[in-house]
Order: sequence, then structure tokens, then C-alpha cells
Amino acid sequence: MRKILPWLITLAGCFLVTGALAAVKYQQITAAIAFGASFPETYEVVSAGQVQTLTHTPVRRLGGTIRRPEFVELSSEVGGRIVSLPFSAGAVVEKGDAILELFSADLLAQQEALRADRNLVITQLGRSRTLKEQALIAQGDIDVQEARLSALNAQIKAIDAQLTRLTVKAPFSGRMGIYTHVVGDMLDAGEVIAAFTGLGNERWIDFKVPQGLAKISVGDAASLYNLNGELLGTATIIVVSDSIDSGTRTFDVRASTTEVDLKHGELIQVEVAGGAPMAVYQLPPSSVRWDIDGTYIYQLVDSEPGAQRPYRAKIQRIELVDETAAYALFTANLDEAGLFATTGSFKLKDGVLAQLGSRTN
Repeated sequence: MRKILPWLITLAGCFLVTGALAAVKYQQITAAIAFGASFPETYEVVSAGQVQTLTHTPVRRLGGTIRRPEFVELSSEVGGRIVSLPFSAGAVVEKGDAILELFSADLLAQQEALRADRNLVITQLGRSRTLKEQALIAQGDIDVQEARLSALNAQIKAIDAQLTRLTVKAPFSGRMGIYTHVVGDMLDAGEVIAAFTGLGNERWIDFKVPQGLAKISVGDAASLYNLNGELLGTATIIVVSDSIDSGTRTFDVRASTTEVDLKHGELIQVEVAGGAPMAVYQLPPSSVRWDIDGTYIYQLVDSEPGAQRPYRAKIQRIELVDETAAYALFTANLDEAGLFATTGSFKLKDGVLAQLGSRTN
């Protein structure tokens, strides 16, 4: 018993010291908590406003190419030496005017010889018919001469056709493009001389639409934008292909407009309706936030009684429909009369106190 007593005294002393230290630490922690609670809760100052309700038609922007209804690349069916280029680059040419003439003196000489032969045959045939009336010549001789006349006429027409191919005429009134050929140059068959464009104001816009992306019909309107996104005008759909390309799963569409003055082959953006009209809400783009779960906005709800600020931020999930530098369109299940953070929404967190700096609408 005498051996255990010192150990008991020592153990009791340890418990007393430990209890005293725990009491002191408890008082320190309690004092720290009370000191921290004496500071006001943090808050953020933001602008806010109510949502606007409107009807929105989803759209899609597709790449298109400008076409002129009257546009050809001038070339000759046959080769030869150029003997005439009467119009300079950029000149306006009337329909039917000769734009290019190739060397044709040899064909003209052949044609003159054939015409001389034809005149001789015609004279001989006239005499033979007179002799036939007098029964001085057989009918077979006249048949031979008539066949000879028909052959000569056919040869003359064949040369006329060849001469036509040596002259390129304007298929419509238009403007000559830039060319580098000069009189005396040798031109290969099918070699392009220059582009030739009509003078009309109409432009076609050809573009391809992926299957299922948009429902387009003849008569629909399409908005036109340049590559910088600036609105140029509108166009009307005039042709929708009845078939879909099996390789790209797209179908061809052509629109017409007189509101743009763009070059043939120039690229353009075409905006077409991508779905049925729908009711959406609108807020400034600064209202929209993102996280791993998607897009959301902050609604400013009334804070509890005794709070130091009038509002608390509450996350409201949305489905973003369209967004530009001026507005954000979205669908959501929300209170249309509520306040939603706009400028400064990036400073908020769910549940944080908020102070209204200004109303945006």
C-alpha cells in the first residue's frame, strides 16, 4: 500500500495540471470566437436588375460564297494566234461585241475558193437544165452537178462554223476582267483569257446546310454578315436542293439579294433560322457565370432579419441560348420580378451578403 500511494499522488497531480491547462485553453478559444464574432460579415456591392422577357428565334451562321448571276471565264474553243483584242481590261462591253479574234485568213481563203467553185457549179447547172429541156443532156449529169453544189454549200457552212469558233463574243453586257494577253500571242484551246462579269446589282449567295441543322424553305429570309461579323443586309432564299450530299451530309441552298456589292467568289456569313421561336429571358452578359455544372446567375434574395445587408446571393441555374457582347439570352425557372446581379456578379458566392449599388433596368 505504501508503494502505491506515491503513484496515486503523482497521477492525481497530472490530472490537476492537465485540467488547469485545458480550462485556460478553453477560455482562450472562447475569447477568440467571441472576438471573431464581433467583426461584421463580409459583403459585396453589385449592380442588379430584373430580367426582360422576349421571343427569340434560334439562328445559325454558315459560310457562303458570293456569285454573280452573269459571270463567265472567257476562253476559246480552239487555239490560234490572237489578231484582235479590241477592249481593254475593265472596259464595258455590249452583248454580241467581239472580245477576241484569232487568225482566220487561211479559212477565209478556203471559203472564198469554195464560193468560187459553187458559183461555177451554179452556172453549169443552169446550162445543163436548159440542155435537159432540149433533151441534149442526161438527167444523171444534172444529178451529179446538184450533188456537187450541195457538197460545196456544206463545206462553206463548215468553214462558217470554224470561223465562229475563232471569234469570242460577249454573251451579255458586262465588264472585262484583267488579262495579260496581247495581239500576236498564241492561245491554247480552252485557255482562259479573262473573267467577264455582268453589270446587274443582283448577287447570289451559295452555301451548304448540314443535315438537321436548320429547316429552310424558298422565300425565307437570311441575314448577311461580313467576316468581321458586321451586318451587310438581307437575302431571300430562292433555291433549296432536293438532295443531300452523301459524303458531307449537307444540302445546297442559294439566296438572292441586291443589298450587297461584293465581288464574285467573295466569302460571306449567312445567318438562317435554326429552330422555332421560343420565349427567353435577357440580362447583360456580365450576369452569366460558369462552373463545372454549367451556367448560372445570382439572384439577390432578401436576407434574414438582423443581417447587416439587405440581400444574399443565391445561385440560379440557367440554360444559355445565345450570347453577344450586348446581351445574354437564356431559359430558366425563375421569379421574373426578382433582382439578379449584373455588373460585379463575379465577386459573389452562394450565400454571401450583397449590397445593391445601382439598378441596370
